[in-house]
Amino acid sequence: MNRTIMERARCMRLHAGLPLQFWADAMDIVVYLINRGPSSSVDGGIPEEAWTGKKVNYSFLKTFGCEAFVHINKEDRIKLDAKSKKITFIGYGVNGFGYRFYHYGKQKIIRSRDVILNEKVLYKDQLQQKKQEKENREYTMLDEITEKVMVPKNHNDQHPEQQPQ
Repeated sequence: MNRTIMERARCMRLHAGLPLQFWADAMDIVVYLINRGPSSSVDGGIPEEAWTGKKVNYSFLKTFGCEAFVHINKEDRIKLDAKSKKITFIGYGVNGFGYRFYHYGKQKIIRSRDVILNEKVLYKDQLQQKKQEKENREYTMLDEITEKVMVPKNHNDQHPEQQPQ
């Protein structure tokens, strides 16, 4: 079972493009999913159902490493601030409380239920977008610089070897 967990966690982390620091979060999700899937140890039943006696709800399962937008409370923002912040989904909250996210700007983990997830965009896709935006800014800046530079006009438009003597 340990090998299965390790291989699944490795695949999930690499597929999402997340750094190695999220290996434990990937393993948590793998174990979470294994406990909610059919198992031969309980004759094809679901371990979570056997343990709790309740039917498992699959509607809240999300893609590991996907883009998320967490709501910012009124108390934590001023009138013209953004109402949400872009972060990355890294797991499920303990005791059924929402989800876990990672905010790269602040380097901290956030727990929240008030969130919109975009499962079509993974962390690696966000990195590519940031890289593309950075390149576009660099090219734009270079274009602006070359437009502002005045090239001195040469009174003789001919090359030195072509000038009359």
